[in-house]
Amino acid sequence: MATFEKLMLDLSQQLHLHQVISGNDDSEMERLGAFDICYLEAINQLGKPTIGTVSHLLDQSTPNTNYHVKKLVSLGLIDRVMDKKDRRVAHLFVTDKYRSMMRAGGDDFWKRLQEDLGGKVSADDIATFQRVLKETVTLLRRSGLDKRIEENKKRKD
Repeated sequence: MATFEKLMLDLSQQLHLHQVISGNDDSEMERLGAFDICYLEAINQLGKPTIGTVSHLLDQSTPNTNYHVKKLVSLGLIDRVMDKKDRRVAHLFVTDKYRSMMRAGGDDFWKRLQEDLGGKVSADDIATFQRVLKETVTLLRRSGLDKRIEENKKRKD
């Protein structure tokens, strides 16, 4: 595994672990299983995917994905919005409730992390790191990941 890839994977896993732990005392979080979290994160990262896109990405059946989507909708963590052009297609969005659950306890965490980094890394390096992260996210979003997943799904079908 390339060093950059490993560092980004390690970073994302540590941040996800922090989010799950910091929201752990919330009764809504306790009702979520591991796959529910996977669905939420996939929907969050893809932006406005369809059920088919999420199913394909997580290698799950459509009925299984529908089950999880209904559960997450009933908990108020995602919204399901019908496509205006094709009413057979529904797009999924995470809600503000989900975002606030993921930020629970986050302000102190981020402040402490920035202070700790400030003691070990120069302000210029932190600014460079922030710029690189922002560009990385922008490039990944522009890559059209959700469209590529749909294209791969169609090729397999």
